[in-house]
Amino acid sequence: MSRYGINAFLREINMAAAAHRAYVADPGGYAAEWAGAPLTPEERAALQRRDFGALYGFGAHPYLLWSFTEAVWVPEISRAELVERFRRESAAHGYPDVAT
Repeated sequence: MSRYGINAFLREINMAAAAHRAYVADPGGYAAEWAGAPLTPEERAALQRRDFGALYGFGAHPYLLWSFTEAVWVPEISRAELVERFRRESAAHGYPDVAT
């Protein structure tokens, strides 16, 4: 598992407008082609699915993860609904180790 790889991916989507646009347009393709820090197949699959619950369980930094989640799901899902889903799906993983 590579918390660094996940966090590097999330940061890129959060900070680079072109990366954000490309990911939102094709999450599966963008994650499959991403050549940044190494990712496990499970991590890459979670990024392809935009699965913030799984990413939280893998140890994604909560601040990076929430910014990413909000950026790639709103307006598809209302912010209020997304907050509730984020709470529920991250709670299922307890409090993962986010140390890098």
